[in-house]
Amino acid sequence: MASKFLTTRPNVFSRSAVHLSPAACSSLSILSIRSAHYAGPLRHASLSKPAVQRSFRRTYADLPAPPPSQPPTPKRRFRVFRWMYRLTLMSLLAGAGTLGYSVYLLRNPDEQVQPDASKKTLVILGTGWGSVSLLKRLDTENYNVIVISPRNFFLFTPLLPSCTTGLIEHRSIMEPIRNILRHKKAAVKYYEASATKIDPVRKVVRICDESDIKGDTSTTEVPYDMLVVGVGAENATFGIPGVREHSCFLKEVGDAQEIRKRIMDCVETAIFKDQTKEEVERLLHMVVVGGGPTGVEFAGELQDFFNDDLKKWVPEIKDSFKVTLVEALPN
Repeated sequence: MASKFLTTRPNVFSRSAVHLSPAACSSLSILSIRSAHYAGPLRHASLSKPAVQRSFRRTYADLPAPPPSQPPTPKRRFRVFRWMYRLTLMSLLAGAGTLGYSVYLLRNPDEQVQPDASKKTLVILGTGWGSVSLLKRLDTENYNVIVISPRNFFLFTPLLPSCTTGLIEHRSIMEPIRNILRHKKAAVKYYEASATKIDPVRKVVRICDESDIKGDTSTTEVPYDMLVVGVGAENATFGIPGVREHSCFLKEVGDAQEIRKRIMDCVETAIFKDQTKEEVERLLHMVVVGGGPTGVEFAGELQDFFNDDLKKWVPEIKDSFKVTLVEALPN
């Protein structure tokens, strides 16, 4: 029976057998050897150890090679941040290009259309807020525009109180009027002069050159079809005696420079040798008349100038400096 059992399964470990893994083959080899050791002489003779090892070697050699390992698929992380970074970079590049083009246009304006005699003449007096606002919104191609003003720049008056204490340089709040006119589509003429007389019947404006340097002609007339008067207003004294003689107005750049000069003169005079206490307090008492926007801003700037600068420069006046704001209307 043992011989019959062995002959009926001659190819149990042949190449047509089921492929096994090396670990399974090793376990099966150990079991077969142990079975052959305890099965008697016939089984031990049929399944000798070298034959079993050769059969396992052939079987292991015929196993197909494992497929090559595939690289792990990269995980799609931070996709939102990646797109945000790209959009931010593109926005920065577009902004830089737009800024560069704007600077180029400011420095290299286009050629202007020259005046046409068939168009009406518009004369604008002044270079203040009203006149400059009109110029910026006006289509100069429809008119022959002429600007007349003794001041050849536009002054940003809300920052004028800051110039009195040196917080802002006066050049920072001044824009040349010719720079504004140069960026209009049609050419605009500008005359630095004062309008001394308007003749509505003849429709002419008499102008006079009041600058320090004059040529052969300093007075002439300018005809107009339409006239815009934007010369501003004068400082009001309300009839109080001594206002013009003993006070400083704050309306022009020259006024701010004069106020700063007087403030520093008062400080230097107050610390003069052997100066009395009463005189020091008088010199360091600043009075601001008018509780409007300019007066309130100037009083605040003056107090900040004392707290931030004068106290550090001149410590001995820290208890004597005083600012008083006077306003006729109730709070």
